[in-house]
Amino acid sequence: MDIINKTTEGGVGILTIGFFNIFDSMDDRIILKNAFENLFAVGDNVFFFFHREENLIASDELAILRKNILEKIEETGGFKYLNRIDDQRFEAIAYAKLDYNFPNLFIDLFKYYYSCDFFKPINDLTFDEYEDYIDVNGTEDIDGVKMIQNKLTDMICIKGLGADHMVVSYNLDLHMPEIL
Repeated sequence: MDIINKTTEGGVGILTIGFFNIFDSMDDRIILKNAFENLFAVGDNVFFFFHREENLIASDELAILRKNILEKIEETGGFKYLNRIDDQRFEAIAYAKLDYNFPNLFIDLFKYYYSCDFFKPINDLTFDEYEDYIDVNGTEDIDGVKMIQNKLTDMICIKGLGADHMVVSYNLDLHMPEIL
């Protein structure tokens, strides 16, 4: 697995982790689960942004993942479509309180969504305020730098397209754990 770490002029670190195979490699899934456990904890409230279904797996598996993910999120949080063309093409946001099984949830998110961002909000950011932020600022924040600079979070994880890498953008003032 390759790791590339760079720093922006605005004081944001961008760590790119890849290339991994979550579909066929148990070792890669274990490494990613460990990374998630180092970045998040049971009880954390996490906000999500989702962009359409992935098309790398069979439609019957997508249906199972869709059902399981929505049930898990709605169990401790909420889910809202922002734009929806159909079941496969949409933009949505969600929030959930993480339980002991959250690393598996994140792996399922990587399999199911074409694009997926997730972060721990700071400064008492509410889900409604997050939605308002997206309404005003849009969703074009490829590396999450704007969200960090606008103080929505100190760290954001972004699933790379194709589910083979992850970007972790973070405030340089944040002590980043050894994630791998």
